[in-house]
Amino acid sequence: MRDHDERLMRALERRIGRRDLLQNGAAMALLAGLSGCGVGNVDSASKEETEKPIKKQVDGDLLYFNYSEYIDPALVKGFEKKYGVRVRESYFDSMSAMTAKLRAGIAYDLIFPSGEYVQRLLTGNLLRRIDRDKINNIDTVYDYFANPWYDKNSEHSTPYGMYATGLGYRADQVTGMTGSWKDLGDADSDDKSFLLDDYQEAIGMANLVNGFPLNEVNEDKLEESRDYLVDLKPKLRGISADTITNMVSGNAWIQHLWNGDIVNIRYQVDNPEDYKFQKCTEGIPVGSDNFCIPVNAKHPGTALLFIEWMLQPEHAAQNVEWIGYPMPYNGAPSEAFQGLVKDDPEINVTVEDLENGQQYKNLKGDGRLAWDKVWTEFRVS
Repeated sequence: MRDHDERLMRALERRIGRRDLLQNGAAMALLAGLSGCGVGNVDSASKEETEKPIKKQVDGDLLYFNYSEYIDPALVKGFEKKYGVRVRESYFDSMSAMTAKLRAGIAYDLIFPSGEYVQRLLTGNLLRRIDRDKINNIDTVYDYFANPWYDKNSEHSTPYGMYATGLGYRADQVTGMTGSWKDLGDADSDDKSFLLDDYQEAIGMANLVNGFPLNEVNEDKLEESRDYLVDLKPKLRGISADTITNMVSGNAWIQHLWNGDIVNIRYQVDNPEDYKFQKCTEGIPVGSDNFCIPVNAKHPGTALLFIEWMLQPEHAAQNVEWIGYPMPYNGAPSEAFQGLVKDDPEINVTVEDLENGQQYKNLKGDGRLAWDKVWTEFRVS
């Protein structure tokens, strides 16, 4: 495992971390309502196109579509050198934006959707079938992902990372943390609290605070969650997805964020022990991101090789330390993440968390529109 100085040097190369580009707020939520609430509102590919076998071979350069800095660049460079290809990196700032671009016909070879978006893309026949038997080291993937709820028999996805949402805070500055989501507004943070600029995470958190299921769609209950967010707003310094920068700079003492953000924050500060992650008692949103190959990928063979490259135990272990999130593979990757969390179990995410926690679902129709309405009304309040 790298020592702290090497981690810090590599961390300083980063500009922003996973999901740190989510800054378009209500406009993106509105876009989601117009173009993302149902994949089927534009022409989709045929089922036959999704089932075409992919030959594992170099068939061109790789264009992948991911969150910024959600992969170790050294591994990308190693792949380019081994296979003599160029990896062109393109970034999305939200799952809704990713979906909108795919449905507009923009061709990417590899994407990284969360579980609910895998299911959404499958509805529109927008993902190629992945023959698991062709991928070396696929047997290291946790058994939970052999038949996940969002992709029967894992036929169109391979898991990439697992995450949990909670509150990051400065233990040396903040007082009054109680283990509740309400600490975001109620703990003494010297007016330095930030809500995550992500409509799912914000509304989901408000639902949990009110004792509702994470994916509540009842309009009367969603109005209560909207009111909670509106009442919270004056207690906040801001609404931001620039989670790592906010915490490292001292602009935030409490930040609504993902567990891996804390790992990356600790790489970049002088006193990493002061930065804590709180899983909140009302409920913990959890989930997974996945490798997927779009149906219109120009170079699916190279994409399949890249998935296999990342599944190599030594590569996955290296990537875990870079991104700060667990990759759900047995052996070295799991050991690497346990090394990161051995003194701080709060930032751990396990299969049991996925099984027992609440994951965001693929909301459809009136339910999705109701969430978009809540977010838009909150942002303009």
